[in-house]
Amino acid sequence: MSVCTPKSFDLTGKVALITGASYGIGFAIATAMANCGATIVFNDIKQELVDKGLAAYREAGIEAHGYVCDVTNEDAVNEMVKKITAEVG
Repeated sequence: MSVCTPKSFDLTGKVALITGASYGIGFAIATAMANCGATIVFNDIKQELVDKGLAAYREAGIEAHGYVCDVTNEDAVNEMVKKITAEVG
C-alpha cells in the first residue's frame, strides 16, 4: 500500500540503498521510501543484522534486499554496489 505524498516524491522504478537499515531510523526511512514505490536495498555490518532486517521487512510487507558490508571499507562498498547492480538493478 502506497501512502506517499506528495506525488513529486514518487520513487516507482528506483532502487534506494539505505545503509544500516536493519532497524531504527534507517528502517523507518527505508519503509517510507518503499511506500513511495522504491525497491529497498540495505546493508549492515553483520549477517545476523541483515537477517533480522529481512525478517522485519517481510513482516511489514516490503520486499527488500540485504547485504553485509562495512561501509568504512571503500573496496567492500564498491563490491557491494557491483553486486547490487547485478542482482537488483
